Amino acid sequence: MTICDWNFTLGAVPRTSTLKPSKIESRKARGLAAWCVNVPEELSETGKRRQLFFETKSQAEGECERLKARKDNFGNSLSAITPARIAEASEAYKLLDQRYAGESLLAIVRQYLAQHDLRSQSVTLAALFDEYVAARSHRTKKYLAEINKARAPLEGLQDRLVCDIAPTELERALSRISGGNRNAIMRYLRAMFNHGIKRGYLLNNPILKLDFAHRVRREVQTIPSPIVAKMLNDALENDLALLPFLVLGFFCGIRPDGELQKLEWSDMLFEEKTVVIRPEVSKTRRRRFPKLSETTQSWLDAYRLRGGIMEGRIVPVTPSVLRSKRRRNWSAAAGEKLKWIQQGMRHTFCSNWLALHKDVNQLVLQSGHDSVDTMWRNYHKGVTEKEAKKFWSIRPAGIAKNVVSFTATAQA
Repeated sequence: MTICDWNFTLGAVPRTSTLKPSKIESRKARGLAAWCVNVPEELSETGKRRQLFFETKSQAEGECERLKARKDNFGNSLSAITPARIAEASEAYKLLDQRYAGESLLAIVRQYLAQHDLRSQSVTLAALFDEYVAARSHRTKKYLAEINKARAPLEGLQDRLVCDIAPTELERALSRISGGNRNAIMRYLRAMFNHGIKRGYLLNNPILKLDFAHRVRREVQTIPSPIVAKMLNDALENDLALLPFLVLGFFCGIRPDGELQKLEWSDMLFEEKTVVIRPEVSKTRRRRFPKLSETTQSWLDAYRLRGGIMEGRIVPVTPSVLRSKRRRNWSAAAGEKLKWIQQGMRHTFCSNWLALHKDVNQLVLQSGHDSVDTMWRNYHKGVTEKEAKKFWSIRPAGIAKNVVSFTATAQA
C-alpha cells in the first residue's frame, strides 16, 4: 500500500469533505496512488486539512470508516465537555495565538507534561556533581579536584534542578572567570551534563549553548639550556632525591604530574635503554616506551654514584613536598626574575627532541601525545638545532670518564 500524505491550501481542494474516497485519473495515468480521501482539519492529526492517497478503493474506504469513527467519538467527547472547560480551552487558544501562532494546543500540553515528568526524575546540580565525581572516582586526585573546583562559580545554582537551569544562568555565573579557567570549567561541566542526560535528568546540554572564550595562541615556552644545567647540578649537589624527577622530565618528556610520580625504578630497563610507562601510569592509559638517551644515562649514573636510592618509587615524596622541592630548585637556578614556566620540562624536551631528530611521528610515540598535527604546530621551530645540540650535551660536572654506566654493567 502506498500512502501520500501532504498539506495543502484551501484553494487546492473542495471546502467540504464527504469522507468518501474519490479517484483521480491524472494520478493513475502517472502510475501514482489514485484513490483520495479528503480529511477535514477537525479530524486531521496535524490540525490542518490534508489529502491521503491509497493504491486501492478498499484501502481508501477503510480510512474513511476510521475517520467517521473519530468524528462520532469527537462529537460524543465534545458533548461531555463542560461549558467551563470549553471557555478555558477558548482562553488557552487566545493565549496561544498571541504568542505561538500556528502551534498546536495539544503539542504544547504534551510538551508541558513531558517537562513535568522530567522534573520528577531530575536531580539538583549539587547531586549531579556528587554523582559525577563518584562515577569518576577511578581518575586521578588532580582530575577530581578540578571537577570540584568547577562548583565554586555555580554556588547559587546548587539547589536548582538541572533540567531547569538555563544557558543564560550559566553564562552569568561564568562571565566573571578568566578565559583559560572558563574554558576548563566548561569542559568539565559539559561532560557532567552529558552524564546527566544519560541518566535521564535533563534533555539537552546547556553548555552547548555557550561560547568558549577565544584565547590567542601563544608560543610554547621552553627553559634555556644554561638554566636546565643549573637545575640539574643544584639537585645533584643539594637535593639528590629530586634529580631523577628532573632528568626523566627534561630528557624523556614524561609528564611530571601523575606519570612521573607513579613511576617505579623497576620500570627502568637500563639494558634496553628504555622506560616503560605502564597503562595505569600513563595519562592516556596507553603503554609507551620513551628512550633513555646518553644524556639521561649520564645523569642517572651520577645519581647512582652519589648513593641515590634505586628501589620503589622514583619520586618517593608527596606532591606537596615535591612542589616545595621544585620551587627551591627553580629559585636557585633561575633566580627571582624568571617566572616559572608551566609544563616547562615537557615543552623543553619536545622542542629540543624535534629540533635534533626531525621526526614528529616518533616524538608523538615517545611523549604519549594524541595528535601529530598539534605536536608539530606547538614544537616545530621551538628551538634551533644549534640550541638543541647544546641541550642534549648537558652532562653532570665532575663525573670521571672511566665510570661504568648502567648499560655497560647490565651487558657485562
